[in-house]
Amino acid sequence: MKVGFIGLGIMGKPMASHLIKNGFETYLLDLNKTAVNELAAQGGYACNSNKEIAEKSDVIITMLPAAKHVSQVLFGEDGIAANAKSNTIVIDMSSISSADAQSFSDQLKEKDIFFLDAPVSGGEPMAISGKLSIMVGGEVEAFNTVLPVFQAMGENIVHVGNSGAGQVAKLANQIIVSINLAAVSEAAVFASKAGIDLNKLYEAIRGGLAGSAVLDAKMPKIIERDFEPGGRIEINFKDLGNVQSTANALGVPLPVTNLVKEIFSSEIANGHATKDHSFIIDFFERMANHQTPKGGKLQ
Repeated sequence: MKVGFIGLGIMGKPMASHLIKNGFETYLLDLNKTAVNELAAQGGYACNSNKEIAEKSDVIITMLPAAKHVSQVLFGEDGIAANAKSNTIVIDMSSISSADAQSFSDQLKEKDIFFLDAPVSGGEPMAISGKLSIMVGGEVEAFNTVLPVFQAMGENIVHVGNSGAGQVAKLANQIIVSINLAAVSEAAVFASKAGIDLNKLYEAIRGGLAGSAVLDAKMPKIIERDFEPGGRIEINFKDLGNVQSTANALGVPLPVTNLVKEIFSSEIANGHATKDHSFIIDFFERMANHQTPKGGKLQ
């Protein structure tokens, strides 16, 4: 199976690497030529245009920042829709809205191209380990055809429903992740200002009901004050915008999610858009006039 991969950023690069390692003939495209060249050295094939990817691939994966970028790749002059052969399967693994996913699917169907929306969860660490959670919307037959592709990149792979359903599942995931990030941040500042060593706090609570994948992934980063991005604040904020617009269309109030979205907005306004989303702890630190110490323990 020949797989094209467009978008080799923090997540896309390790995902494409797993495809190469698992023996897929993998064609690569990104504005960052260094990422392309590194993967080509592993056995992938560098390409110069969306058209070239479309012509060479049976399956095309997009992993891009936002719906506007996906749309350009799919429907631009040199895009996938105009150049892919019939029965090509496009897998968009970006995080976009359900409405955009359904629209892309409908437009590609007119060209006899299948479309699956397959956003992921797990962040950079799970992308590197090949253990992403992948939630997929679209036709079951197309899903079954490309299941080995998903299995090369992920561990928990679920077909959740029709076109757009994958994105709804991802948005629900982002509600839970974002609120957890805020809760972990608030609790860390509270405990730290009370004089508790955050290492001991983490040890005490991680095995109880407060334990979570978010706590395990982000408390160590908070303790070390390591805010190099695995998932950027600006991307999380974009996802929460998609959550909000989808919820408005459905008539679903999201009072807690909308409050957390404003915390992310505050951090962007303060110049922290590209930091790891765990850096929303800065919001709580500024409110409490207390910064958690590197290493987790006050001197």
